[in-house]
Amino acid sequence: MKDNAFLFDASALYKFLTVYKNYTNKIDYNYIYNIYILDLTFYEIGNTIWKNYYIFKRINNPIETSETIYEILKEFNVIENLSLSFTEIIKIAIEKNLTYYDAAYVYASKNFGLILVSEDKDLIEKGNAISVKEFIEKYLKNNN
Repeated sequence: MKDNAFLFDASALYKFLTVYKNYTNKIDYNYIYNIYILDLTFYEIGNTIWKNYYIFKRINNPIETSETIYEILKEFNVIENLSLSFTEIIKIAIEKNLTYYDAAYVYASKNFGLILVSEDKDLIEKGNAISVKEFIEKYLKNNN
């Protein structure tokens, strides 16, 4: 397992970049190298931006928001090609009664030795994830 290396799912990453944005500026670049995302996270975050603009009317300028978030996302480590582990991810999804997307995060965190960070109750309960609040309290506050 990597020392204090983290895999953020889309729910955690979006909350971290919006609700807890004060902490985003406090992460030094050496620490960012310990944060991973999946390649599918870009699509999930994009969909979240779209929903918050189009459906929930929480975002006024989705283009500006996406540009800002993309500048941050590209600094994280991206885990790609999990499709090569299709069957293993399906097994986790069935075994833990999770969606395929959620199971992909569980699979990646386990196989890359990463601490999964999520706001998804199923992932916290079934996937051994921690919340963003717990991530900040346990890891960020100690590093700043």
